[in-house]
Amino acid sequence: MQQLSVTRLEPADQDTVVGLLVAQTREHRIQVESESLSQVVARVLSDEQYGFLLVARVDRDIVGVAYVATILSVEHGGPVGWVEELYVSPAYQGQGVGRALLNGVLEQAQELGLVALDLEVDVEHERAASLYARFGFRKLMRSRWVRALTPK
Repeated sequence: MQQLSVTRLEPADQDTVVGLLVAQTREHRIQVESESLSQVVARVLSDEQYGFLLVARVDRDIVGVAYVATILSVEHGGPVGWVEELYVSPAYQGQGVGRALLNGVLEQAQELGLVALDLEVDVEHERAASLYARFGFRKLMRSRWVRALTPK
């Protein structure tokens, strides 16, 4: 593989990242409009209270993205990151890009003073679960619940 790097997302690369996030959500059978994702990315870029976005590049091409939302957690007693998305383009999977992104997430989380990182893994994504386990994440015996709300 050529030169791999992980950096914070720059505003000029927002459209490319939105495209990757659309691919990620579709892979998980979630229908989110690209305009909505574009607005989320713009908010994260404009206000760090929402978290941070990292991109993985091979040479100049963006081939992966990680989004970590931040919250103040009672359970962990401090600021926590929720690894909402970590996605690598299919052509680059299995080549260390996910590992590099996760290293970048951990470094950025420590720099920001986060006390924990939480995430979820789709039950069908055994490779992702294996990656997280190698990085010291542990599986919790919980189930995630959700209820969509209609904005006013």
